[in-house]
Amino acid sequence: MCGRRLDIAIKSIIPLLFLVAISCKSGPRTGKVEGKVTFEGKAVTEGFVNFLNPTEGGSAEAALKEDGSFVVNEPVVVGDYIVIIRPPSQILDTDPGKSPPAPVDKPASNIPERYRQQGTTTLKAKVNEGKNVIELNMTKAP
Repeated sequence: MCGRRLDIAIKSIIPLLFLVAISCKSGPRTGKVEGKVTFEGKAVTEGFVNFLNPTEGGSAEAALKEDGSFVVNEPVVVGDYIVIIRPPSQILDTDPGKSPPAPVDKPASNIPERYRQQGTTTLKAKVNEGKNVIELNMTKAP
């Protein structure tokens, strides 16, 4: 008799534990993002790729590797993103003797100006749950 009550109690608790486990999972849905950046079909070997979510306000960033690939190290919230590609910065003394050296973009002819700003880039990406491989190809023509 005691064994039967224990069996019924366990069967009653399992669904409750499942519901608790589901409700404890908090936070937004996320995905893993990786990919490659090219210009006219050739790898962009240095710089940064930035994902900006204009509706949710989220963002993510990754450095470009020598083969043009990138991996965002943190989970990215699911959604639609505008993508900008930025060249790396370098410290230059642009006004010798009058102001301290400051960071400026390195020359990067393989990153056209229009892809460097949120208002002019045409690159977009959709991030889903799970693994996302995003190929971003920049071109000379708009």
